[in-house]
Amino acid sequence: MPDELEIIETILKSAAKLPRGYSKMGDDVAAMPASVGKLVMKVDMLVQSTDVPRGMSFRQAARKSIAMCVSDFAAKGVSPDSYMVSLGLSRRTTSKQVHELAYGFRDASREWGVRMLGGDTNEAGELVIDCAMVGFARRLVGRGGAKGGQVLVTTGTFGYPPAGLAILEGASSRRGFSQSALRSVLLPTPNLRLGLALAPYWTSVMDSSDGLARSLHSLAAASSVGFEVRTLPAADGLDEFAEVNGLSVKGLVLAGGEEYLLVGTMKKSKLQDAQEAAHKCGASIVEIGNANGRVGEVVLRSEGKSERIKDVGWTHLG
Repeated sequence: MPDELEIIETILKSAAKLPRGYSKMGDDVAAMPASVGKLVMKVDMLVQSTDVPRGMSFRQAARKSIAMCVSDFAAKGVSPDSYMVSLGLSRRTTSKQVHELAYGFRDASREWGVRMLGGDTNEAGELVIDCAMVGFARRLVGRGGAKGGQVLVTTGTFGYPPAGLAILEGASSRRGFSQSALRSVLLPTPNLRLGLALAPYWTSVMDSSDGLARSLHSLAAASSVGFEVRTLPAADGLDEFAEVNGLSVKGLVLAGGEEYLLVGTMKKSKLQDAQEAAHKCGASIVEIGNANGRVGEVVLRSEGKSERIKDVGWTHLG
């Protein structure tokens, strides 16, 4: 069976060309002309067997289904207005679980200020939540604006979610590290406020939920540039966790996924202003490297040596 990327490529090749003013298919969100600016849309599907790890409640799953869409709106610097959900439930679903779902949607609505408008319910073999979210914007930042010499930036460090998943499967960790890692898995929290604040500074940007390596390759392809990563943005305590459990720090940082951080480029001259904007949100950004003219080449440079970063990450049906 073809994997997710092959399926998307096949469908995009057969799709009709969109009129002027519509966004190009394949980005984090879609946009179409509106009476003022653009109507911005996003759809994302949460499926129990692939997106709900052991230990995650139905309430947390419902919240996560909305977080997945919010993260992509944050990447585009767009404030989401409202959403609808299509809900698939098995006959084994209990009344308590239905109430948990309702509370999870309410949690997300309150946390990110986005309204639920309604949706649809049907029978399925397992829990499925398909969220369709809309918002409005005058400007969106795409994936294709990176230029050689611009700085490569992330809105945080990587590795907690894959470590958290490993802990749920029995990996050993210190209590403080374990709490942070498990929270990142069970309560993913895209920083919408930070995304809105950084919107004026990005030249290219995307959400990192499929993994840092996959994000870098996607940005490089869209912008026809290469990237040199000089600083591996590893979460605090990740080195010790990896050593104790016989895991690779590079693998956890580059190929884990589920971080819901932003990865992008900006002009060097705008970096300080972007850092100040982040600090006003109680956050920070991490400069990890730069873009260059070696199209499609993504490398990690450490201690004078260069190592190619493979295009790895989460791929449905892969």
